[in-house]
Amino acid sequence: MRTKIILGLSVILFFVSCKRDQKHWDTNIKAPIFKAELGFKNLIADSLLVVESDKSYSLSYEYEYAIDSVGSYLDVPDTLDKVKITLDKLVLADRTYTDTFTLREMDPSTGLFDGLTLPFDAQKIDNPQGEQIIDVSEEFFQTAKFNKGFLDITIHNQLPVYVDIIIFKLANKESGQVIAQDTFTDIAPGASQTKSIDLAGKVVDGVMVGSIVSVETRASNGPVLIDADKGVILNLSVHSLEPEYATAIFPEQTLVEDKQEVVYKFGGPLITEIKARSGWVKMKISSTIQEEIIIDYSFPNSGENGDFNKPFRRQYRVPAAKPGTTQVIEGEFPLDGYVMQYKGKDPTQPPFFNTIYSELTARTVYSGEVRDLSLEDFVEIEFGLVDIKPEYAFGDFGKKEFILDETVDIPIFKDVSGTIDLEAVKMNLFLDNAFGIQALTTVNSITASNSKNKTTVSLTHPQAIGKDILLTRATNPPLLAHTQFYEFDQNTSNIKEFMEVLPDKITTNIKIISRPNGSNDYTDFVKDESYLRARLSVVMPVQFAANNLTLVEKQAFNFNGLENSEKIKSGTFKLRVENDFPLDAKILVEFLNEADEVLLDLFNTGEKIEAAQVNSGTGKTDQSALSYLTANISAQQMDLIREATKVRIKSVFDTPNGTPNKIFSDYLIKTQLSADFVYEQTL
Repeated sequence: MRTKIILGLSVILFFVSCKRDQKHWDTNIKAPIFKAELGFKNLIADSLLVVESDKSYSLSYEYEYAIDSVGSYLDVPDTLDKVKITLDKLVLADRTYTDTFTLREMDPSTGLFDGLTLPFDAQKIDNPQGEQIIDVSEEFFQTAKFNKGFLDITIHNQLPVYVDIIIFKLANKESGQVIAQDTFTDIAPGASQTKSIDLAGKVVDGVMVGSIVSVETRASNGPVLIDADKGVILNLSVHSLEPEYATAIFPEQTLVEDKQEVVYKFGGPLITEIKARSGWVKMKISSTIQEEIIIDYSFPNSGENGDFNKPFRRQYRVPAAKPGTTQVIEGEFPLDGYVMQYKGKDPTQPPFFNTIYSELTARTVYSGEVRDLSLEDFVEIEFGLVDIKPEYAFGDFGKKEFILDETVDIPIFKDVSGTIDLEAVKMNLFLDNAFGIQALTTVNSITASNSKNKTTVSLTHPQAIGKDILLTRATNPPLLAHTQFYEFDQNTSNIKEFMEVLPDKITTNIKIISRPNGSNDYTDFVKDESYLRARLSVVMPVQFAANNLTLVEKQAFNFNGLENSEKIKSGTFKLRVENDFPLDAKILVEFLNEADEVLLDLFNTGEKIEAAQVNSGTGKTDQSALSYLTANISAQQMDLIREATKVRIKSVFDTPNGTPNKIFSDYLIKTQLSADFVYEQTL
């Protein structure tokens, strides 16, 4: 820790001006430079000091080396899958078309007998009405080629006599390609007969021509009512249609159903469950289908904040693609707070780890508009989990080895040199395991270093240093770390010699082997707030003997900011010190330039600031020791002070007779620096 000696600088300057002849005079003016009260907290930061009940000080400092967060044990890779699906089938709705071939149309002469009751002679008529346009482009489709489907042709006899034979033909109007031709026989009056035509492999247009190739009827058994506007009703019905392509009004239909188990490669760990603190479901969809598509994507074995009645499920709406183009959309859905099971589709059956089960469906939306669809149309979907940062994870994380070989700066003795004789110093070592994984820990070494005098000391302890220490795993919930504790004092270690190095750095080498004894039940866990750490806690009463203990403080300085400073020729600095501390001291004040080069030093004669006397009854000093230091400043030295931008104060302490003494919070060093300045004035 950087010790702090705060020196306030204030100067009272007097300027005397009298209107006389031009003569030069040297005038001596006495001015105080600064006053300061320094306690031990000016040497050591408040954050390191503890005031005991008797107002004595103790130093307390902690630092730690740690493995923390889930990421130390688990890296969740981005896992994306791409599925390009051409349509398995197109579905057209079942539709029906009805038309009538009337008696009048088959034999116009029958119109003369319409409404009469007469005997009806047997008839044989070839091509009785020629071709008749059958337009089903609105009811069925405009055109289609079928992989599967059926056309049912039904003839219903409205004539008053039997139809012995009727041959019906259906063909595409434009190409003339025959779609169906079949013979119906023995249809009684009022009865119907159906023939089913397989459409597989056929191209069917929405505008067709139908014709009765031939019709033969029987004679009636006596007079019958002649109704010229009745005849043969033609019923066309299509069903089970699965076209290869079609131009039609398509119904809503499911295009894709993809249910899959995706294996994640965690690089060794076998993971059964993860709760995402953050992360995304990424999806990119490309579609050539000229209908709006709804994409449903879900993880059935997941739960929002652990509630598996609320699994992750999101829906995308993909606009219809324009003819000849591909519609592309992409986006991300947050997974924050979702618990994901990595146990496959059925958590009770293998695989039990590293496997996510997802379901994806794509379905068209009914638009009521004519669209072109083909089995060559496709939906390509890229989907998966990215940037997953776990809040916790369960499973078997495997055997891992960590080496913590780190050096930390120690602020207690920063900018302090010399030697001290410490009493009652202690250090505690805490080994904390807040992971749900056993850890075999070996503290190989803890070494104190003083970079100024190149001194090092390695800490010793019969149970803590160089020994294997098994840390059992933490419990959860709630998360409760397992802690192993070791105390370093003068009976169990060389802690006194370790700290008397006045270390400004401590290097710790620790080896950690996680899961040394294996895991078979996949119940080990890591949490985002988990850690495995070594904490060193130093507790030291401020009671020591010092030999050339040096404290350094540097601060900004601006002599030229003083009023009329340019007229100061020379002077004498006098330092008055009231010392409550039982420590002798020497003080050196150095004026520095911007490059920290020493321009001038003061009080370098080695004069001693007396230590206060300790009352043997109370163990404290009762009265301050008073000392004075003096430095004469020449004109040349005053010029050097004007150049200074910084001032550095070095305090070198020694304990009288080498006897350790306690330091109390009400100990102060009261200082006052005054100066006799010689001013050059014009009268």
